[in-house]
Amino acid sequence: MQRTLLLIPVPEQLFGLPVVGWGWLLIVWGIIVAIWIGLLSRKPKFQQELLGHLPLFVVVSAAIVYVLPMLRVEEAGQWGFPVRGYGVLLVAAIVSAVGLAAYRAQRMGLNPEVIYSLAMVIIVCGVIGARVFFVIQYWDNFYRPGDWRATLGEIFKVTEGGIVVYGSLIGAAVSFAVFCYRKQIPPLALADLIAPSLMIGMFFGRLGCFMNGCCYGGLCTLPTAVQFPPDSPPFQRHMENGSFYGLLFAQDDEGDVRIANILPDSAASKNDKIEIGDTVLSINGYALKGQPVPPMEVLRSRLMATWMTKEASRGLLEMKLKDKGSVPLHVDELPARSLPVHPTQIYSSINGLILCLLVLAYYPFRKVDGEVIALTLGLYSVARFLLEVIRTDEYAIGGTGLTISQNVSVVIFLLSVTLFVYARLRKEPLAWPRVSA
Repeated sequence: MQRTLLLIPVPEQLFGLPVVGWGWLLIVWGIIVAIWIGLLSRKPKFQQELLGHLPLFVVVSAAIVYVLPMLRVEEAGQWGFPVRGYGVLLVAAIVSAVGLAAYRAQRMGLNPEVIYSLAMVIIVCGVIGARVFFVIQYWDNFYRPGDWRATLGEIFKVTEGGIVVYGSLIGAAVSFAVFCYRKQIPPLALADLIAPSLMIGMFFGRLGCFMNGCCYGGLCTLPTAVQFPPDSPPFQRHMENGSFYGLLFAQDDEGDVRIANILPDSAASKNDKIEIGDTVLSINGYALKGQPVPPMEVLRSRLMATWMTKEASRGLLEMKLKDKGSVPLHVDELPARSLPVHPTQIYSSINGLILCLLVLAYYPFRKVDGEVIALTLGLYSVARFLLEVIRTDEYAIGGTGLTISQNVSVVIFLLSVTLFVYARLRKEPLAWPRVSA
């Protein structure tokens, strides 16, 4: 018998904070910025410090003016600002990562102010990179035809989830390189120093993904399986891929959609006409081939439509199978939760914690600068590649049979190996002493 550990994430806000006028909030932020700049002006390199903090000032100001009004929720007749579990854990990821890096920097004789300045740049560029990567990957979920304001509103809903780790790495890497160049800091040494922080941030960040329901895994019969509530990403996916009927589909090399699997104890398993390998010609009268979009896209849209119709035909699915004709299926109502899936967010979170402890232990034994960051990225890319095998929130791209994250994992792994070899061949002395940090 299948056992399921029922854990319900919290995709909505944890609680609401009362909202004052956005103008007053902007004024308060302006006062904080003025005091901040006043403190920076006492430092010898005032202009450089100001330029380092400028992105933070601009982003927070833009968020107050444009983003916060979009995030308001109304509950019990009162407007408030939603405090969401995803956002809280994202903040925990940032605080823990920066705190760990600052502590280790001080142990190595580096001024922690360098870490704080770097964090401001990396956080802004990393979040932007992660969000841009996600938006590009799932553009159809954000685009609102003819309404650019609504499109921007969807894009800026960062607190509701939707970031890609590799996008964050790309954005952070670019800003990191520019920062080290401007500050004349050895980049490989600094990268080794902050490598554990990347992984502790991963630990908290993936817990936020679990709260939000994104980055979920495939169907699971293990005791660790979890189920998500309606309106969560896994629930929506099961609506559009036929899982609630007990069907899994795949497209062959000829472009035909075939039944890849039939789930036990489902509506499909009770119909003797449906067999694995059957070719699906149409869904509810809509032919899958010969349309302007790929057959699998037509299939997903029609399966979703079966749950959006009037009550009389809601949940009614009629497939036309090759050599078998029409085969009806009906599910009386949607289940209360998604089907059991792998909690890949938890797997990834544990992976981040393990990698953090591992590279912390390896750091005192490094021989050259660059080893630790190469080891971190190499191990993470391998773990991420394998994790994608049981994740179902991404589809294969470019005819590779691999998801976009798996393709990026291969590139990151090759770069990490190249970096490790390059660091060893340089034979440069360590920039900072080989001590535990």
